[in-house]
Amino acid sequence: MPRKLLAQLADTGAPTGEALTALSGMDARALHDFQLIWANTGVARRCEILLALQPLLEANATLDFSAVATAALADPDGDVRAAAVPLLFDDVDPKPVILLLDLMQSDPHAPCRAAAARELVEYAALGATEDLPKHLMARIEAGVLRAHRTDVDPNVKRTTLEALGYCLLPEVNELLLAASKTSDAKLLASALMAMGHTCDSARWSKLVERSLDHAVDFVRTAAVHACGELQVQSAVPQILGLAMDGEPDTVSQAVWALGEIGNTDARAALYQLQGLAEEDEELSAEIEEAIATLDLLSGDIDFDLLGGTDDDDPDEEDSPRRKAA
Repeated sequence: MPRKLLAQLADTGAPTGEALTALSGMDARALHDFQLIWANTGVARRCEILLALQPLLEANATLDFSAVATAALADPDGDVRAAAVPLLFDDVDPKPVILLLDLMQSDPHAPCRAAAARELVEYAALGATEDLPKHLMARIEAGVLRAHRTDVDPNVKRTTLEALGYCLLPEVNELLLAASKTSDAKLLASALMAMGHTCDSARWSKLVERSLDHAVDFVRTAAVHACGELQVQSAVPQILGLAMDGEPDTVSQAVWALGEIGNTDARAALYQLQGLAEEDEELSAEIEEAIATLDLLSGDIDFDLLGGTDDDDPDEEDSPRRKAA
């Protein structure tokens, strides 16, 4: 790594994209040089650099900041460790799972434990679709259940509950039902997300649909997402109403959910929204993506709308690292 780029990391100004990208895939010598600079950099600056790497990683799956993250996890400052955790996730390599489980269970800094739990939600989702070795999924199930029961930090409890939605454990339904009765809006939102993750529409669809009327915005947003995952067709009118008169996050989730529900009413709702969103480029793009998803689910695929052709290589990866939920 060129020294002029390393020097940027120690400066007070915003690091350039070139300097940040150079931290990807460092060899042993580059890592050594980086650690020398890192050791003499203030806590706030270390956090700033790690946080700046996260959107780069989300936008480009070929980047690899695992060496930086691993080095930062040895930092004595808990906020630095927490900022490093999201850089560990890799949807191809499951090796970080054990490290994340250890962080979630033993790190003394609660935000770091919560950050590890958040990444384990992603791995649990992979395990639910059998894209993760079964022995690792079993470790995740046991770990998040233990953390949910024993960790006193509310963020850890909420996040592990979301992970449990992907886990086929007999305790999960009872935990979700109990959380659905809470007066804690944040815990309720996590419970709704977890209900969606279960894909058990017969058990949870009525409860999540009732939550579309909740007084708190982020609870309604979680309910919308759950309705999408559970494909609750009877919820389409309410979801359309939220899409037309809701907070931006709720609107985005509503559009996504309509694409996932995928029935005739959902298609009509998306076309109605499309006519109202002509001057909003971002929302229009989200609606087009939802319609493409609906077409894919129904078998009526428009490859031009999907941005591909029959000749595209399905193994090529040019999409963001994670799809926003």
